[in-house]
Amino acid sequence: MGPFFDLHNHMLCGVDDGAENREMMLSMLDMSYADGVRAICLTPHYSPYMFGDTFESSRVAFADLEEYAAKKYPDLRLFIGHELGYYHGCEEALRRGRCRTIAGSRYVLVDFPAHVEFFEIQQAMNRMRSMGFCTVLAHAERYKCLFSNFKWIEDYVSNGGLVQINASGVCERRFSSVRSMWTRLLQKDLVHVIASDGHNLVTRPPLMSVCVEYLKKHFSEERISELMWENALCIVENRNL
Repeated sequence: MGPFFDLHNHMLCGVDDGAENREMMLSMLDMSYADGVRAICLTPHYSPYMFGDTFESSRVAFADLEEYAAKKYPDLRLFIGHELGYYHGCEEALRRGRCRTIAGSRYVLVDFPAHVEFFEIQQAMNRMRSMGFCTVLAHAERYKCLFSNFKWIEDYVSNGGLVQINASGVCERRFSSVRSMWTRLLQKDLVHVIASDGHNLVTRPPLMSVCVEYLKKHFSEERISELMWENALCIVENRNL
């Protein structure tokens, strides 16, 4: 099945906690392509307190990856953005363009610590929406504070917010809270994009197909295509979902 659009991954080398070197970066791209991915948005972390300003380092790594992909995989489309690790004052980095939106669109991929307090997510998303950005909540299945604030997710989506979950969520331990949240979000039709969030070749590989068998059992081919291709394409093209 495919093709897949991986809207969230950390394949660029020497930028954050993703690919450690060029060899791993290229191997991750090879793995992703073999898995059926035909479009990727590279989304290194933008979290100055952890990784510094990754604008320039990601530009250089992206140019290198583009050159490799153009020769080996001419049908593969590559885009660049950032995964914003939300912090006080990050709006300025967005205004100046140091923190990239997704492929230059109005959509911003936003990340929080796993143990973030609910009010922090709520206030951050409201603030960014007031600036005219459309927020994409990264790996929404991870935030424990949302387990007991599910109504907020429903309101957030009904007001135009987008939700991304990781393909690997289906592989979590059978009764884990993360897998339970992952499944609940899908069943409640609150997911817009499934992506890999790949960081390496072993523990967090850039694989999309791992969740396909589950999706086939519960959703139509049209819905699966929306989750794993169409909606991501709308985002990078700055269209409305």
